[in-house]
Amino acid sequence: MDKKQFIIRLNGLAVGSHLYEFEVNDTFFEGREYSEIEGAEVKVELELLKQNSLIQLNFTLSGTLRAACDRCTKSYPVEVSAYEEMLLKHGNPEEEHPENVLVIPFGENELDISQPVYEFISLALPARRVPCEEDPGFKCDYETLKKLNDVSTDEPEQNPGDTIWDKLKNVDFNNN
Repeated sequence: MDKKQFIIRLNGLAVGSHLYEFEVNDTFFEGREYSEIEGAEVKVELELLKQNSLIQLNFTLSGTLRAACDRCTKSYPVEVSAYEEMLLKHGNPEEEHPENVLVIPFGENELDISQPVYEFISLALPARRVPCEEDPGFKCDYETLKKLNDVSTDEPEQNPGDTIWDKLKNVDFNNN
């Protein structure tokens, strides 16, 4: 991923509205650990409203992601759209601030928006992804489902042994 495309230079920006457009694709997610997103074609529009002491960032995201089905892990396309707002101000990043306020140190003249964009795209994914319940054209991968069911059988243990819980069954709590 070319991180330079997600850096906005703040020095020299006039007071007022500035528009930016970004294309997020598969390479954006390659270096991210634990990402649930397997592929992407997302357009990010950013309206930056600069005021004297504060900058408002309005993100509009729309496009398609590839994610795994929660049931069978088969990859499928997910349409996403989101609108998010953030405030940017100069200050001490170590101090506590509301979650929608991004603080950069005094004298910093560049803003890297790659992390907020990643978070907004991740949050745009539905919490529950089972496309076979919503789309009659989507067929779950039954071979994978069978393998998952074989691995997760609920067979009782053959010899549970003497556990700590068995010892607690004999405790008499009524005897002082």
